[in-house]
Amino acid sequence: MSTQDKVNETVRPTPTMDNPESIRLALQDWMSQQLATEVVIAELHVPEGTGMSNVTLLFDAVANGQGESYVARIQPQGEGLAFPSYDLKMQCVMMQAVAESCAAPMPNIIGEESDAGVLGMPFYIMTKTCGIIPPDLPPYHMDGWLKETTAENRNRVWMAGIDEMAKVNTLDITQPLMAAAIASESFPKSLTEQIQYWDDYYAWGYGNHVNASCEQALAWLKDNQPEEQVRALCWGDSRMANVIFKEDMSGVAALIDWEMLALGDPLQDIAWWIYMDELMSTGIGVERIEGIPDRLQSAQRWADKTGLSIDNLHYYLIFAAMRFALILGRMSIAGGNAENTGGGFEAVYLQGLLDQLPKQ
Repeated sequence: MSTQDKVNETVRPTPTMDNPESIRLALQDWMSQQLATEVVIAELHVPEGTGMSNVTLLFDAVANGQGESYVARIQPQGEGLAFPSYDLKMQCVMMQAVAESCAAPMPNIIGEESDAGVLGMPFYIMTKTCGIIPPDLPPYHMDGWLKETTAENRNRVWMAGIDEMAKVNTLDITQPLMAAAIASESFPKSLTEQIQYWDDYYAWGYGNHVNASCEQALAWLKDNQPEEQVRALCWGDSRMANVIFKEDMSGVAALIDWEMLALGDPLQDIAWWIYMDELMSTGIGVERIEGIPDRLQSAQRWADKTGLSIDNLHYYLIFAAMRFALILGRMSIAGGNAENTGGGFEAVYLQGLLDQLPKQ
């Protein structure tokens, strides 16, 4: 089996729309009401390889003779979903609070609709942020603009992503705007709550199926839970493919995809960033491209920017690997490939991290 086949076999393709024309017309009417003027949307486009959960739509809209490009995120529906529940309102509230509270570049949200009667499911709309995104499929260590550019450019965008993440992780969550947003929304607000979420996720997503590596990891994470050095905002799905970089590769245009956000030790964000990069390179047998710093260099950059310790990095690498392995295992079950649950490249990588632990 080729490296690309390993990834495609496990990772769920981008969700699709059942009736794009009805969605186009409904969205056109909704935006006309929101902008208090006639809006015309010619067509919708579903980009490929944009993730495992929300439906993403790209479209151009014309109002008062002026055109603008937009992105819609629609809550998925049906069987075989990646997560037991979705809260798009929470994502919007928190993204807007972050945008107003720190210098990290965020998407510009123009509206959110919780009423499923408009498009059939809740959604929100953002203006399209111009820039370039490292690909998920195939991974950027295999193909795409990041592989094709220079090592110097790769290093620059990698470090820029970490620097913007650090701004989120050092945001003062006690300031009134952030505190109000956090209090108003429901999401995990400690490491204990996060571990409980993933324990419940395993029960929900797997039924009678077993993922031995994830069970071992969950037990170890509970038994060895460290004290959080600080309770801060964690982006959650903090990885290169969720960063829109400026087209000239001089910096970051926006940090996107906040559905996994939490409060806790923000060391988990740089751990997820490192883990996802390692998994989609050495974890699938692909040589890492020159210019991407290694684990320690990346963690140290984050530590320098946040002033926080990286002593518990290995704990949070296991936390990251357990979560992603649970998600991909869930996707295997939902896709009718339950026999592959717990046996993919992600489970092998998780087991490798567990095997590095000191023997009791």
